[in-house]
Amino acid sequence: MWCQLFKRSNVTMMLRSAHKVSSLCGLREDSDSDSDSSALSSSMSIDKLFPALLQCFGIILCGYVAGRTNIITSTQAKGLGNFVSRFALPALLFKNMVLLDFGNVIWPFLWSILVAKVSVFFIVCVLTLIVASPQGRYSKAGLYSIFATQSNDFALGYPIVEALYQSTYPEYLQYIYLVAPVSLMLLNPIGFALCEIQKWKNEGNHQHSKLLIVGLVVLQVLKNPIVFMVIIGIIAHFVLHQTIPAFMAEFLDGLSNSFGGAALFYLGLSMVGQLRRLTRSTVVTLILLLTAKLLLMPLICKDMVDLLDNSNISALNHSSLSNYAFLYGVFPTAPSVAIYAVYYNAELEVVTSGMVISTFLSAPIMYVSAWLLTIRWMDPQLLMNSLQNISFNISIVSLVALVWTIAVMVLSKKFKRLPHMFTVNLFIAQFLLCIGMILWNFVVKEDNFIGQILTFTLLCSSLYSTYMWPGLIALSLVLIKRFEDLKVSPSMLIINLSSCLWLLFNRVPGRLYLELQFFCAIVNYGQGLFSFALFGLDKHLIILPFKKRLYRLWHGKAEEEVPQTADLPEDIRMTCTQFTKYHKDQCLQEIVKKKRCGKRTMVDCFLGCELVNWLQQVGLAQDRGEAVLYGLRLQQGGVLHHIKQEYDFQDSPLYYHCHNRRSEQERKS
Repeated sequence: MWCQLFKRSNVTMMLRSAHKVSSLCGLREDSDSDSDSSALSSSMSIDKLFPALLQCFGIILCGYVAGRTNIITSTQAKGLGNFVSRFALPALLFKNMVLLDFGNVIWPFLWSILVAKVSVFFIVCVLTLIVASPQGRYSKAGLYSIFATQSNDFALGYPIVEALYQSTYPEYLQYIYLVAPVSLMLLNPIGFALCEIQKWKNEGNHQHSKLLIVGLVVLQVLKNPIVFMVIIGIIAHFVLHQTIPAFMAEFLDGLSNSFGGAALFYLGLSMVGQLRRLTRSTVVTLILLLTAKLLLMPLICKDMVDLLDNSNISALNHSSLSNYAFLYGVFPTAPSVAIYAVYYNAELEVVTSGMVISTFLSAPIMYVSAWLLTIRWMDPQLLMNSLQNISFNISIVSLVALVWTIAVMVLSKKFKRLPHMFTVNLFIAQFLLCIGMILWNFVVKEDNFIGQILTFTLLCSSLYSTYMWPGLIALSLVLIKRFEDLKVSPSMLIINLSSCLWLLFNRVPGRLYLELQFFCAIVNYGQGLFSFALFGLDKHLIILPFKKRLYRLWHGKAEEEVPQTADLPEDIRMTCTQFTKYHKDQCLQEIVKKKRCGKRTMVDCFLGCELVNWLQQVGLAQDRGEAVLYGLRLQQGGVLHHIKQEYDFQDSPLYYHCHNRRSEQERKS
């Protein structure tokens, strides 16, 4: 039906794209490719992928919640990280390197991954050296190149590969242990050398010799437990004749089996607070790095396998290896890259934020990629139905989110002022887009030419309106802020443009083009979900009233009421007594002062992050996590409170008062 409508109305790019998908009906396929693609679904257990993703990202979410709520502090998280990296992972590597069967290894696959990683590494490195400013150029080149090539192979990659290939190609799991050292022993040393060169240049007096720099780089590599245990494991493989002694087997199993859950949980802990480092000046750099990691890397991996793996007699096995290479390239960046950034004190904002974003972006990319790889290549009706169903389903969910968001904007009366006048118009355009997609799902099944034209007009006009209104919102913000430096994320005008450029330079749509089509549908018809996330949970209309009501139901009193000392738990009472008796006066003298808050001057207040720093300086907390817990206990005991009673104590630039000070004195500046 899309093809028929295209013949009747040759006026829009959107239907032209849909026609390209349906034009797969006209493509001819040879019998060999059809037989291979029909058998491809049996080589990949796609039904097990979603549970594996749910398991991995569920544990990551648990770790993030534990860290975000300070159930586990940053100091405690470091202890878990040391256990994972220095005990569990080395045991896992040693065990698998001893048991590894080198006779079943397809070496061209490893060379292909090596060539792909080296290619991406040097592309990122050279471009960074050319484009970056002289200040910090070498450290940026080193860290960005490592970011784009070092994958989270063991904590996140291994469970995904196990879910997909355990029942069909179990030997694929051993490639994880062979591929991971490629970055660690060959590419990372180059990145470390560039960072050491930058440190050498920053010192000015050039006290360190070049030989010392080389020695430091070699030491960094050898200190890595992954590299060390891979070398020891390979030696033990030949010494022990591919057999682990009985007295070591149970010990290694106990340590190695603890790696999976602990590593994922620690990954979630390491994500806490990382996105706060992201600034507008680093957005463009981050987008380019994510493109190199999640798009360029998998494409080059797949192409290299197609090019170099010519020894495979079975075309199906060759195709399966090629698809495996693509999925491997999508694995997100390893958290250890953030450790390198901290060690060299360079590019923390980009690396830490990129690690978090790439981890969560990799999940939908891996799932959609694996799902498309299992579909028979020339089954256009299935592809069209799947694309139509995804667009229809996400439009329904987005419609509900938009009804809520528009209601919030009306009840909060934000629609009466700029820039929310334009924002509401954007929501209405998104609302009409969802209505048009839902109607199209029914109209396309009927032979009603006028209905199709009217629905198509509504669909296209509302779709392009959603592209125009963000520009007007950005313009209004520029005028309001008096031409401040503002940047708008172009992620939607990028995905749709990529889809169009693919067809411009490729006559035959490939699987990546189909993947772009699915992401276009999700991004276009799921705009309401993004709007809901940004505007649907208004702080004063929804979040704060809900929080206060929940507090009243849980504690039996309003949050603003100062608690009685006798009603407090023992640990809170002791903390408040200790602080009030021994530390309060010193704290007030050192951090409490007049503060600018917008157009007003706040008297006798301090920032939450200032109290966190002070608590660490005087030794009342070992790290920022413990300091936040200390501040929360002071707030629960009534010693301090937020100036508007809207927030719990946080390590952020929020204003707080001590309870017995002049908490309500404010004057205009």
